Amino acid sequence: MNTTSPAHEALAAEIRTTMEGQNTGLRAPMIGLLARAEAAEQIAQKRVAELEAEIQRLRTEQIIDGADPRLARFWDKAGRIADHADFCEEYDRMAEAMNGPRRAREYNVDLTVTLTVTLSRTVEAVSEEDAEEIASDGLSRSDLEGADVSIDDWELDSASAERA
Repeated sequence: MNTTSPAHEALAAEIRTTMEGQNTGLRAPMIGLLARAEAAEQIAQKRVAELEAEIQRLRTEQIIDGADPRLARFWDKAGRIADHADFCEEYDRMAEAMNGPRRAREYNVDLTVTLTVTLSRTVEAVSEEDAEEIASDGLSRSDLEGADVSIDDWELDSASAERA
């Protein structure tokens, strides 16, 4: 394999011709410069060969995983088509089955939560039991909505979601 380009050969010949017969003190530095240029060119040609081999491998190697970076444009375009044609569920099923990129979607979520709160009230009664009964019987939703309450405990009872 020829490691030098025609342009490089022409430059080297011109430098040699110019330097022949001249004893100017520039000959040694020019020969060193030429040697460094030849070495740099060989390194660059080696890298070009490596990159060409990688390009050939990527062009011919079978794609076996949906997450392969070579499919990025495919997934992007397929996602846009699915959005436009209302095939979002089909796209999502296909992407999941093929290890393709999953898309984040908006969901409306309803949560059912049970709270245990402490609400302090002042009532007039003749005993503690009467006070508890009077406070409990008179309790309404409006008492809770505007009251200064402290949440003692809470528990998530259920959650249900649907896509927005």
